[in-house]
Amino acid sequence: MKGLVTKYFQWFIGLSALGMVVWALLDTNTRNQFLTGPGLASGALIAAISLGLVVTYRGSGVVNFANSAIAMYVAYVYAVLRRDGDLFLPPLPNPFALIEGVVHKLDAASTLDLPDWPTRISFGPDMQFLPALLISLLFAVLLGLALHFLIFRPLRSAPPLAKVVASIGLFLYLQAVIVRRFSIQPFAVESMPFFSGSKPLKLPLGISMNSDELAIAILVLVLTGVLYAVFQLTRFGLATRAASENEKGAVVLGFSPEFLAGTNWVISTVITGLLGIFAATVLRTVDPSVLPALIIPALTAALVGSFTSFGWTTFAAMVLGMQYGLVKYLEAQHHWFPKSAGSAFPGMERLLPLLVIVLVLFLRGKSLPTRGAISAGRLPFSPTPPRWATRYAGPALALVAAVCGLFVFGPTFRLALANSLIGIIICLSIVVITGYVGQISLAQMAFAGISAYLVAKMTTEHNVPFPIPIFIGAIVAMFVGVLVALPALRVRGVNLAIVTLAFAVAVDRAVFGNQSVNGGFKGAPVKVPSLIAQPRDVQYKILGFIAGDGKQPNPMTALFCLVVVVVLCYAVANLRRSATGRRLLATRSNERAAAAAGVNVSGMKILAFAVSAFIAGIGGAVSAYRFGGVTPDKFNYVQSLTFFAFAYLGGITSVAGSISGGLLVAGGLVFTFASETLGVPSEFTLILGGLGLIIASVRNPEGIAGATRQMGQAVQHKFARQRPSGDTSDDSSAPTATEKAGAH
Repeated sequence: MKGLVTKYFQWFIGLSALGMVVWALLDTNTRNQFLTGPGLASGALIAAISLGLVVTYRGSGVVNFANSAIAMYVAYVYAVLRRDGDLFLPPLPNPFALIEGVVHKLDAASTLDLPDWPTRISFGPDMQFLPALLISLLFAVLLGLALHFLIFRPLRSAPPLAKVVASIGLFLYLQAVIVRRFSIQPFAVESMPFFSGSKPLKLPLGISMNSDELAIAILVLVLTGVLYAVFQLTRFGLATRAASENEKGAVVLGFSPEFLAGTNWVISTVITGLLGIFAATVLRTVDPSVLPALIIPALTAALVGSFTSFGWTTFAAMVLGMQYGLVKYLEAQHHWFPKSAGSAFPGMERLLPLLVIVLVLFLRGKSLPTRGAISAGRLPFSPTPPRWATRYAGPALALVAAVCGLFVFGPTFRLALANSLIGIIICLSIVVITGYVGQISLAQMAFAGISAYLVAKMTTEHNVPFPIPIFIGAIVAMFVGVLVALPALRVRGVNLAIVTLAFAVAVDRAVFGNQSVNGGFKGAPVKVPSLIAQPRDVQYKILGFIAGDGKQPNPMTALFCLVVVVVLCYAVANLRRSATGRRLLATRSNERAAAAAGVNVSGMKILAFAVSAFIAGIGGAVSAYRFGGVTPDKFNYVQSLTFFAFAYLGGITSVAGSISGGLLVAGGLVFTFASETLGVPSEFTLILGGLGLIIASVRNPEGIAGATRQMGQAVQHKFARQRPSGDTSDDSSAPTATEKAGAH
């Protein structure tokens, strides 16, 4: 009966969507806003990215979250070749920067200037269209091979978490490279010679569009047909389909999964890069924010096509691209459109992909394709916090941080300490949801932002006294987290990552982009109590010592953040030690086995989301008090990806890992030290973070904390072998066999 209801509901949703498209095409007013040149161009670009996603998934089992960033990067390669005749190289930190930084620190008058990496390869000025296009496509081929051999081939047998992490690291790295090289300002792109100066074309039904816009739509349709023919009719396509269903079977039949994966990576990057170039020429500009954000509608279209159907994927992508103009028309012309503060509710065009994703996963979540790999890797080990860490190391570390914040650090490093402490809170929330229960959430900063804006409203409009807004904001974030957790009852892994990322983008645009929420250009102010930050520069006398230097930020701000971090760290450590923590890990390891053992799997997932969102909400509230205001840029979807990156890099399965990740966040202690002391430019924060995330996912999935723990255990075991045979000292830090089995 349940299956029959689901089937009828699927038909109802499908017919409703088809009816909306037919209505948009038949009505004269909506057709002129729906079937437009810019809409077709946008849909074509989304289709290109989503087709690349399908090809990559078929060939290697990777859902490449960086595919839109690849389109952006290749478009920049083409644009720079056309304008300057140069092939720009990724910026890398000067390997001699550390030497220069130390020398200049010791001797301010030193003129030491060591060689740096080259930044570009010049082919001569005024490169014409065809050479620039061929070089760009050759670059796309080499990029596809590099991604396969250097990143995703080593991850072939890794769990989905590692592949998601690697693609997120690639996304952050490519975007950071472009920002470093060309800033965030739009980069002009020369038009293609055969479209230069073309007049708008008059098509049937009163439709008007430029020839380049029509050409990119036709190109996408042709590529869709070619891909369908290749994967359905050729030996290569049949081999790829066989490998995607069962790699063992493909090997037995004489096919190499590695060759198929590498070839499909090249096909994906070439298609994505080619359409990225065409889209950039249609738009006449390219920038590091517009194209990468298209990953959400592209993932939506790929989900509609179940990551297998090129036709349905292209159809969904074109509809998602064309709906932007239709939504703008509806919000301007119809009074029934949702309003906020007298204006049309922003971001409705971003809510549609989220709605489609949720519906697809709800209706077909358990039937989405999974790749039959030869072997499956394990998630990183989640250790029980040793007694020496909670009894001695934790208090000692907190004491050192308090002394440094009060008496040692100047304004720059006090600010960095506060940033790192807030980063630790966000990383703790990721440890709970991903490290303990295995759910990949990419929306932590959305939860934090909801809490932060509530704190701003409560302190300025309702005069709610401190610290009540912190708890109210965290509780509201927790309830939102429970709502987001509902799809997790049907899906997990990559599919859940798609849901949470779509949620983060929708909240970023529809909520944080709403002027009635964000306070406009100046942001949403927060009334900060004098207990945390005096309105003027002050000093404190503590135990006969002078705390602070009379400059902002106030040392009490860092002390406030530290108190919250200590409480949350011990709470999460105790959660890991508890019976609930063991149930969470059992759910992460094997849901069926956990259910057979009496674990309420659905309840554990919802609990993990609730606790994680609550902690993220506290982080957002603390951030609001720390900065004295809230701005959307601190809580956008890129920030969610960034914090996920540093949490994984630090160690996503332990409290120690969250501390390491917090130290690494942008503006934190590590990068402030590198910038202020060693002379490493701050712009390299995300570049190094993205590279570090890729390397960690490939070489060290347990992160910095895990590597440190393993080194400590190796030293401990070495000394243990040298002990007399009668020495039976307790080793409480080493995991038992039972703990290892449960954690994996």
